[in-house]
Amino acid sequence: MNVPYFLLHVFSALDSRDPRLLAPHLVAWLHDLLFLSLLLFALRGAIFFLPYRQRNAGEGLAVAVLLTAGLLLSLYPQMLREYLSFPVNLFSGGASSASVLLTEYLGFSHLLPAVFAFMAGVGPLLMPSGKGLPVILRRPLFALWCILLSAGLVTLPRSPHPLVNSFRDEFGTILFHSHRDVPQLLPASTRRGVFHQSGSNGLAISGHPKACHIYLIVLEGVTADQFETHVLGQGSTFFQRVRHQAIYFDKYYTTNLDSYTSLIAMLTSEQVPYRSYTDTGLYDAVNGAGNLVRSFRKLGYHTLFLSTYEYQPFIPVRNDWSRIMHRADLPTINGYVSVESSRMESATEDRAALSTLIAFPLHYPKTFVLHELVYGHSTAWRAKTGITQLAYYDAFLNELIEGLVASGVWSNSLLVVVSDHGDRSKAANAGNYRVPLLVAGAGVVPGLDHQFRSHLELQRIINAVLTGGAMPTAMSEMVTVGSTERWVYGMINGDGGHLFIDDHTGKVIASQGNMDSKSVHRKFQGMIDDFGRRFGP
Repeated sequence: MNVPYFLLHVFSALDSRDPRLLAPHLVAWLHDLLFLSLLLFALRGAIFFLPYRQRNAGEGLAVAVLLTAGLLLSLYPQMLREYLSFPVNLFSGGASSASVLLTEYLGFSHLLPAVFAFMAGVGPLLMPSGKGLPVILRRPLFALWCILLSAGLVTLPRSPHPLVNSFRDEFGTILFHSHRDVPQLLPASTRRGVFHQSGSNGLAISGHPKACHIYLIVLEGVTADQFETHVLGQGSTFFQRVRHQAIYFDKYYTTNLDSYTSLIAMLTSEQVPYRSYTDTGLYDAVNGAGNLVRSFRKLGYHTLFLSTYEYQPFIPVRNDWSRIMHRADLPTINGYVSVESSRMESATEDRAALSTLIAFPLHYPKTFVLHELVYGHSTAWRAKTGITQLAYYDAFLNELIEGLVASGVWSNSLLVVVSDHGDRSKAANAGNYRVPLLVAGAGVVPGLDHQFRSHLELQRIINAVLTGGAMPTAMSEMVTVGSTERWVYGMINGDGGHLFIDDHTGKVIASQGNMDSKSVHRKFQGMIDDFGRRFGP
C-alpha cells in the first residue's frame, strides 16, 4: 500500500515543523499512489499483448520503469514547501536544470531518504493483487486501496503534486494553444573572435570616491511595493534613522527574476538573456567581463562577497573578489536560527554575519562588501521564527547601522540596499520586476529619483553618488527575463507599458499598452544572438 512513501511524506511534514503542510503531503501521497497504480496497470496491459516469448523482457522493462518513476516521486516530498510557494512545470526544464537540482540543490545526504523510500515502496506495488498475503487480509486491503485511489481522483483538481500539475499544464498547452503568436526562440551562435570584456554601460567607479567603505546589501525576492509599505513607512526603525541622508529610486527594475543572473547584471552591467540555472555554461564567460568589483579593487579597495549559506556555487564574478565567505567562515552561528531543508537552502540567518560586516572595515582602509541575504529565500524561515521577511530586514539593517555608528565607520560609509527580484513564480506580473533601491550615507543628498532605471545602471548610480557626478541617462525601455522554471521574456517601458511572452506556447500572457509581440520577440532574439557572439561558449 505504498507505506514507505507515506512515511516519507509524514517525515517531511513533521520535519518542516509546520502543521499546515501535513494535509498537502497526504494529498500528494494519494496522488503518488494513483500515479504508480495507473502506471502499473498500463504496463501490465502492455505486457499482456506482447508475444509470449517477449513477456520476460517486457516484465524486466516494466520493473525498470516503475523503479525510475518511484525514485523520481521520492525526491519531491523534501521540497514540497518550496513547490507550494513556487509551483513549476517539471517538463519546462532540461538535463542541465535536472543536474543542478540533484547535485547543487538536493545533495547526496538528501537523496538517501528518497532511495530508501523507492526501494522499499515499489516492491509491494509490483504485487497489488496481494499475492503472498493471508486470504483474510486481501479483500480489506483491496478495498482500502480502492478507497485511496478514489480519494486521489477526487482531489486531483487542486493537487499539490508537481507531476500532476505539470501534466495538467502540458495538456492545457496542447488543447488550448493550437497556434503561436511568435516563433520559438533560437539558440545563439557561438562566440566570434576574442572575448569582449567591456560592459554595455562601461566601468563605473572613477575619480576619488567620497566613501571608503561601501556596503551592497542584496535583499531576497522583495518588490518595491513591499519595501515601500514595510520599510519606508513610519514604523521602520531603519529608515527613520537614515531618511535625511538617503535617496530612493522608485522606478528601478530588475532585469531577471533569478538571483544569480540579477547579481551578474548589477556587477557587470550585462544582462544574461537566459534562464538562470538551466545551463550556466551558456553565460559563464560574462563573469569575466569588466565589473564593479574589479573597478573597486583597482582603486585599492579590499572586496568581500559574503553569504550565510553553507554552500553557494553561484557567485557572480567569482575570480574578482579579494575574499569569499560562507557560513563556515563566520565567528559563530550559536544562538542564531538555521535552515537545513536541502543542500542549497542550508544557511544561518543573516544576523549571524553582522559582527563580520561591522568589523571588516576596521581591518582595511577601503572596503567593498556585497552581502547576499538568505532570510526569506525559503518559506521555512517564517515558519521557524514567526518573523516576516520585511520586518526581519528592517531590524537587520537597523542593527547594521547601529554597529557601524558605534565603531565610528558610518561617517565614512555608503550603504546600498537593493533587491535581486520579486516573486519568481509570477513572471508575467510587471510589479515583480520593480524592486527597491535605496542609497544612504553621510553626504548623500536626500530625495527621490523617478527615472526609469535597472540593475544595468547600478554601477553608474553608485559612481554618481560616490563622486558627485551625473546620474545615468534614464532608459526608455528594458528587456526582462523570467525565472529558471518558466521561460518567460518580455519588455517594460518607462510609461508602465509591458508585454510578456511564454516561449513554451509562443503566446502573449500579459500586456499593457501598445507593444507588438513580434517586435519584442525580434529584439529579444537579437539580444540572445549578440550575447552569444560576445560571451557564448
